[in-house]
Amino acid sequence: MAAILGAVMKQFALGVAAIVALVTPAVAADVPVKAPPAAPPAPYSWTGFYVGSAFGAGWSDEAVSYSANDPASAALLSGTFPTLGDQPVAGVRIRQAGPVSGIEAGYNWQTGANWLLGLEADFSVAKIDGQGSGTSFLQVPAVGFPTTQSITAAQKTDWYGSIRGRVGWLAMPNLLLFGTGGFAYGRVVDSANLAFNFPGVQIIGLTAGGFSFNCPANTTCFTGSSATTRTGWTAGGGAEYLLDQHWTAKIEYQFVDLGTDTVRLTAVTTVAGTSPSSFNVAFRDRFNVVRVGLNYRF
Repeated sequence: MAAILGAVMKQFALGVAAIVALVTPAVAADVPVKAPPAAPPAPYSWTGFYVGSAFGAGWSDEAVSYSANDPASAALLSGTFPTLGDQPVAGVRIRQAGPVSGIEAGYNWQTGANWLLGLEADFSVAKIDGQGSGTSFLQVPAVGFPTTQSITAAQKTDWYGSIRGRVGWLAMPNLLLFGTGGFAYGRVVDSANLAFNFPGVQIIGLTAGGFSFNCPANTTCFTGSSATTRTGWTAGGGAEYLLDQHWTAKIEYQFVDLGTDTVRLTAVTTVAGTSPSSFNVAFRDRFNVVRVGLNYRF
């Protein structure tokens, strides 16, 4: 009997083992497998080339200054020529404003997590222009009443460009605050004229030291202009936002200084046997720009 019972238990154990072997793979297949941890998102990077466009507005408010080239113009500017004048030529301020739009390209190097170095070049078409005028009084004994002299000065910036370095700080991984500065250039047109204003056909003139002017009423007496491509410097700053790994948007301020341009104003008519009197008008060729831009990063 014991032998029979042992054989039965052995067969039972073998059956249980077989059942376990069959069931285990199926159960294992139903147990969910834990997925491996997701890879962290790629960090923002500002390094690389970019191109884009920018547009905005420019403005300035600058005074002009005068300097004489001969005794006749010295008397005119100071208001001290004999019998004719008692006030110097009036001062003038030129207020300019107008749109700018253009293209830009550059390269950024992100150094560490928070700092950026860059180099950028831009070129903009501009229509920044304006003019100013001033009037002063003259006493003209020959006609028995006071008259005036008026001077008008105008300035226009046709285009400008720059090559600048940039230094930036990443306030957030996708927000850059930057300063910028470097070389600037542009085409500027400066002009001025002076006239005497009074009724009739009276002529105001002066001869001194071999130079003269001889100006009919209400006509241009002295005139001059200059159109030059000038060089100087620029500085500014702004903020740029990384929209994604390819696009950025920015707002930027620039101060552009193209130096001083001197225009020679020469008498239109003179006394026979003398040289035309002349004087210089010095213009400050500088302006401010605020612009917004959109860049594509490669």
